Amino acid sequence: MHQLINLLYLLEDGKNGLWNIIKVIKYLLIDNVEMNNVIYMFRCQDSTLVIKGKVNSIVMDSCRKSSVVFDSVVSSIEFVNCQSVQMQVLGKVPTISIDKTDGCQMYLSSESLDVEFISSKSSEMNVMVPKGNGDYVEYPIPEQFKTTISPKGLSTIAVDSLG
Repeated sequence: MHQLINLLYLLEDGKNGLWNIIKVIKYLLIDNVEMNNVIYMFRCQDSTLVIKGKVNSIVMDSCRKSSVVFDSVVSSIEFVNCQSVQMQVLGKVPTISIDKTDGCQMYLSSESLDVEFISSKSSEMNVMVPKGNGDYVEYPIPEQFKTTISPKGLSTIAVDSLG
């Protein structure tokens, strides 16, 4: 039997509803969300969160070996200080932000192929892009960059991964 401690509470923060998920044990399904809700997962380990519906944003902070599956977000999903996390979007996500995270697998839907990735101080980031037959093609996000000095200032390019 799983104990759920400090599992879930909703704070109304002005106009934005804020869902705080603290130490979710194994699996949680949230299906009564609204577009102004913010989902915040903090220090979750070995957990899976499934979000049905469209929310404003999702934040995974200091999570380990955890995953989130969601329909759509209005603004972004953010990974901060995480290790070995996964996400899968079934609908639309405009921005994925990854900061100080080691190991992030991101499964995209066909609706989210125009997503923008913003990453810093992170490693082992892989994007899974859907093929027509239900399979995915894996693309690593560059972790290594080359900066040179040019007459116009600094120029930085990503160095291709050998993997």
